Amino acid sequence: MDISVQTGTVVYDFGPERGYAMIAEAGFTGVDWNISGSLNRAKFPTAPLQDFCIFEQSLDACLSHYADDLLQIRRNGLRIVQAHAPFPALIFMRPQTLEYSIGLYRRCIEFCEAVGCIRLVVHGISLPQNDDTHTPASIDALNYTLYESLIETLRPTNVTVCLENLFTESPRGVIEGVCSDPHEAVAMIDNLNARAGKDCFGLCLDTGHLNLVHRSFRTYVPLLGQRIKALHIHDNGGVTDQHLLPFSGTVCWNEFCDSLHDIGYTGDLSFETFAQTRRSRLPAELVPLFLQTIAGIGDDFRTRIQA
Repeated sequence: MDISVQTGTVVYDFGPERGYAMIAEAGFTGVDWNISGSLNRAKFPTAPLQDFCIFEQSLDACLSHYADDLLQIRRNGLRIVQAHAPFPALIFMRPQTLEYSIGLYRRCIEFCEAVGCIRLVVHGISLPQNDDTHTPASIDALNYTLYESLIETLRPTNVTVCLENLFTESPRGVIEGVCSDPHEAVAMIDNLNARAGKDCFGLCLDTGHLNLVHRSFRTYVPLLGQRIKALHIHDNGGVTDQHLLPFSGTVCWNEFCDSLHDIGYTGDLSFETFAQTRRSRLPAELVPLFLQTIAGIGDDFRTRIQA
């Protein structure tokens, strides 16, 4: 069970050579690779859908683009425990973005297989607010279009695509997004695996998102059980998606550890705490201290989950 952390923002701020060394020196043994940063999301809503994401290009071009990162990851003895694909999958005002994103995700799967990363987090599509052109059924169909389009690429690989429990912001505040309902998540994952003829879909459990929609680990985790293949561990105050280190917000961490212990979770513990390791938030000399604290919390969680 590796303790890992997202590569953003540490690698973004310090560069691959220093960034990956800092992660390893803090005590992490793995990374959640933010290949999501390859998509220029500022341009995504309006620009022509070409030439602004590396995953439009060949697999060899992608490997060349990330060669320095791969060198530093391996030099520092880190394992790529999971990767985060570009998002969003769909801009509702531009329906053609879904087909474009599917092309990116197919290449991401091939890329993950090539670098030995067995889990790829791909955000699903949630019902938009104040939009009477979509219904729960139409959103469900879009999600099946998205994920079923990846099956042929997934079948010959060892990669698992992980759906994520998401939220949606509305004028009324945060409300549930795709896979926030555990029954919906179970049904979608099981249906997709049945259609694939192998277990190549699972869930990335996001602790902060679960807290935002006021669902508890003790009711969510047992229903998902072994379908939980990856984690995004972070905290918030229950109002906005803050991506804080644990014990900085209102997430119940005893319940988190107990629930994963009870289902016999054996995956990795990956932290999505990038908001508290930004150079814009911290003096550079304090970033290693925060990383060490997060890694230490991971060690404690691992002990409790494996007890």
